[in-house]
Amino acid sequence: MKKSFLKIYKFAFAFSIVALLASCSDDDNFMETADDMPAMATCSDGVMNGDETGVDCGGSCEPCEEQAGRRAQLFVTNNENGNISLYSVTGDSLVTFTTDATAAEGIYYDAANDMVVQASRSDMRLDAYSDISTFTTDTDVTAAYSSSADLESPRELAVNGSTYVVSDNGSNKFYVYSNNGSGFSLMNTVEVPFPVWGVTFKGEDLYAVVDSSSDLAVFYDFEANLADGMMMPSKRVTIEGIVRTHGLTYDGTDDVMVLTDIGDAANATDDGGFHVIDDFSTKFDALSDGELLTLDMQTRVAGASTMLGNPIDVAYDSEEDAVYISEIGNGKVLGFTGFGDGGDIAPSYTMDLTSASSIYFSSDETDGNTGMASANRMTELYVTNNSDGNISVYDASGALIKSVMTDASAAEGIYYSATNDAVIQASRSGMMLEYYSGFSGTMDGGSATADFTSDAELMSPREIAVFGNHVVVSDNDMHMFYVYSYDGSSFTLENTFNPGFNVWGITFKGGDLIAVVDNSSDIAVFNDFLDNDMDGMITADKRITVGGIVRTHGIDYSEADDVLVLTDIGDAANASTDGGFQVIQDFSTKLDAVSDGGMIAQSDQTRVAGAATLLGNPIDIAYDNKTQTVFIAEVGNGKVLAFSDALNLTGNVAPDLENDLTAASSLYLYNN
Repeated sequence: MKKSFLKIYKFAFAFSIVALLASCSDDDNFMETADDMPAMATCSDGVMNGDETGVDCGGSCEPCEEQAGRRAQLFVTNNENGNISLYSVTGDSLVTFTTDATAAEGIYYDAANDMVVQASRSDMRLDAYSDISTFTTDTDVTAAYSSSADLESPRELAVNGSTYVVSDNGSNKFYVYSNNGSGFSLMNTVEVPFPVWGVTFKGEDLYAVVDSSSDLAVFYDFEANLADGMMMPSKRVTIEGIVRTHGLTYDGTDDVMVLTDIGDAANATDDGGFHVIDDFSTKFDALSDGELLTLDMQTRVAGASTMLGNPIDVAYDSEEDAVYISEIGNGKVLGFTGFGDGGDIAPSYTMDLTSASSIYFSSDETDGNTGMASANRMTELYVTNNSDGNISVYDASGALIKSVMTDASAAEGIYYSATNDAVIQASRSGMMLEYYSGFSGTMDGGSATADFTSDAELMSPREIAVFGNHVVVSDNDMHMFYVYSYDGSSFTLENTFNPGFNVWGITFKGGDLIAVVDNSSDIAVFNDFLDNDMDGMITADKRITVGGIVRTHGIDYSEADDVLVLTDIGDAANASTDGGFQVIQDFSTKLDAVSDGGMIAQSDQTRVAGAATLLGNPIDIAYDNKTQTVFIAEVGNGKVLAFSDALNLTGNVAPDLENDLTAASSLYLYNN
């Protein structure tokens, strides 16, 4: 049972301090100026002011009495002077260490060796300061040792044993150091394919926020896979409700992940918040790459009362279920407890600190509780067909696991939710969506009965794409998108949209929907697709041509690898030999670079096609980022095909695996 929350001290300054605070702008410049004038200490008014280190004690007042209770300390850096502020939460005291740095971000306290390490933004290095607990008053400290000046723009620091990882958003890298207790050695410089900020370890896995987004990425077995150069994440998911995340921390005792939301970077005063994800391992591990961790799986704290405008970093105390925030926008260190279901909650702990940047919580009970790495990771391929409506499930190698009979006699469009252990498929015989729960328990050769269905309002469903609790069906008879919500017991038709072209394959890229334009080589992009709520015509934000394709059908996007794959059925009259597929790496950059109506040239892609491929009418496609394998539903030749090392394949190459499946139609790759 948790202890009751620590005694709360309320602080009020006798004099207001007006400071010009810089927000999280595009150039990430947090250097601030303040016109601070020292206040005269008063030692009997219940206010911490002047040079006091506690309330009415320390400095020019009488020495502070020792407070009984646990050690509960906050170490906070700042970007104005590089000092380290050490708050004893239970002891109600503050000690300021003046360091060698003039600006700093990224901090860690090693209690076993009584050493604090911070990343200096002024000297572009790691600095280690020893014997910290011996200083009980404000002190100038000198680094016992430092790393070489390798860094460009350090933001956060994550530590696992002797491994120190600095996230650096100068050119989006992880600098990985080894600390032997007397010096730092740079082991690897890892390039990351997205803007970086907060990082934290969960066991051997490294989690990183994707700056300028609401996404969270994980690098499984980070140290085991270390190498210089580009490292792609193992999985990337979207955290619903966040505008732009910065700080994060994980606690293994409570299995809690906490992320901050700075909101609009231009608003540094009142649009921030933080999200608490309890039972994090179960929720995150169940999600496939590119999926959405929905708001109903989280607790969000935000609103004017929180004083959160630009919460740059976060720490967590599992003993007291307390969240601590370094709030750079309003220049404060804030603590929150008893936040329950979230909302607009005032902090229970508040201290002024201009340019507060990184924060680290340390106590005897919580130090080193990074928890366990993710387990039970798997890859499964779900395939529909248009001859009998059965669902075939294959493992990561493409070997058949089971075939399950369903209520449909023909189906196209499929999705598996591990969170609900349920399959959703579009029935072409019933012209409806079907929901099959408990699917993992259905044996090979068994049958599944739909728990519930949508109304029979579809005309010719081809593909489905799922994001959170929304299912989008592309229907090429009506040339429409049908958008449903589902809650585990029913489907609700929310909207119908006419995009103005023939539809087929669809896939989500974050909240953006990418759709193939049937009878062409074009794709259309609808930004923030689910934000549309008016039925009728919908216009793509961008429509572009994919060079080298005759007629595309299948499409899939990998968030982790930033790879788009598409099929080319060629001439629909030739169902046996003229098909192919194309791979576009670094897709986000290439998509951003092309204007509406433009083209991604074939030279910016790789293409696999020819008689040896067995591709005649490749109707759908899926990509496995773990093994860089492309899976194809080949309806013309009645097969499920697998092509390994797909990022390096070109030309007329034979598949690595072929499974016979008459009328193979849609694919979904579950890849957690």
